[in-house]
Amino acid sequence: MNNKDGLPSWFLDDEAKSYKPNIPITKEAINVLREKQRALDARPIKKIAEAKARKKFKAVQRLTKAKKKADGIMETDDLNENEKARQVGKLIGKSKSSEKRPEKKVIVARGANKGVKGRPKGVKGRYKIVDARMRKEVRALKRINKGGKSTRR
Repeated sequence: MNNKDGLPSWFLDDEAKSYKPNIPITKEAINVLREKQRALDARPIKKIAEAKARKKFKAVQRLTKAKKKADGIMETDDLNENEKARQVGKLIGKSKSSEKRPEKKVIVARGANKGVKGRPKGVKGRYKIVDARMRKEVRALKRINKGGKSTRR
C-alpha cells in the first residue's frame, strides 16, 4: 500500500514537505489558542482607530476655531447681547453639525408597500416611500446634477 517505488522525485519531495500525520492535540491547548485568537480579534483595526482619531482631531480643531471667532464676536461693541448670543450659538452649532444625519432609506412602493400608510414592515430609521416613476425621476436628477447626460430631450 505504501509502496514508493517508481514514483517521480518531485512527487516524493512534495509529499515529504506537505504530508504530515495529524498530531493529537489536547482540549486545554485548543482553549489556549482560542483565547489568543479572541484577544487578537478584540483589538480594534488599526485603520479604523486612525480614522476615529482623525475625526476627533478635526472636531476639536473646529471647536477651537469656533471659540476664537466667538471671542471676537463677544469683544465687538456694536452688537447687543441677544445678537451676540445668537451669533455665538450659530457658530458653535455649525462646528458641531458637521456630522451628517444618516440618509433616508428610499422604499419603492410596490407589492406589500403599495398604498401603505405609516411605517412599512422591516424598516428602521429614516425612510421615504416613493413610487417607481418618482424613483426614476430622482435618479435622473442626480445624473444631471453630476454632469451626466439626461435621457429626456
